[in-house]
Amino acid sequence: MEARAQGRTKGGFIAGVVFFLLVIWGCYRTALDVKGWLTDANRLPMSELLLQGQHQYLQTEELRMAVLDGAELRNFFELDVNELQARLNALPWVAQVSVRKKWPNKIKIYLTEQDVAARWNGNRFVNTRGTVFSAPDRVKTPLLQLSGPDDQAARVLKESRQYESQLAAKGYKLLGVNLTPRHAWELTLDGNIKLFLGRNDIALRLQRFIDAFPVIEPRAQVAYVDLRYDTGMAVGWKKSEEKVHDQHRR
Repeated sequence: MEARAQGRTKGGFIAGVVFFLLVIWGCYRTALDVKGWLTDANRLPMSELLLQGQHQYLQTEELRMAVLDGAELRNFFELDVNELQARLNALPWVAQVSVRKKWPNKIKIYLTEQDVAARWNGNRFVNTRGTVFSAPDRVKTPLLQLSGPDDQAARVLKESRQYESQLAAKGYKLLGVNLTPRHAWELTLDGNIKLFLGRNDIALRLQRFIDAFPVIEPRAQVAYVDLRYDTGMAVGWKKSEEKVHDQHRR
């Protein structure tokens, strides 16, 4: 009697273990089936792209390629939002981007472009925060030409705005600002007139130019005005076409 009872107990235990293993196996198979369903590109495909934010320099094709990354869009669960955001952030004209998935098939992308303020050192740009960046040149409107050491870009931008305002009040148009390696300021006005202002008392020297320039004749022939003096200034004249031609013939 006791032996039979022990046999039934042992048999029940084995049956319980087998049942438990079958349950585990069933759960595992179910998990695999669910994973396969969730990652099946034919199920819940990302089929709608919503692009928000104004942009005039970013091109549709480069945005599309950054989103697709050479492949078709994955389904809702496989799409890596962080990876997509990194690809979009790498585009030169992108300043900020945020990417979200919206159930069941939508990608929402909000982009802001670089807010370009001026050209920098001829082949790059500086944004309104004073950060230098490189990007394909798609700017159609004239921009202020700034130049100087890269680590001084924010300073050059800030000072150029003050000089531009001071000159514009008297009808002068500022075209460019250069900060030399010795931290001296050089301005270019409409008509390609150069102003050499030095390193100190810039606003006062600029005002001296504004006050004196109207009496300089002929103003159209002025090449530069050197204001690096405690008082007064030196004026350089443009070479006439005749002199230039004579020099070429010689």
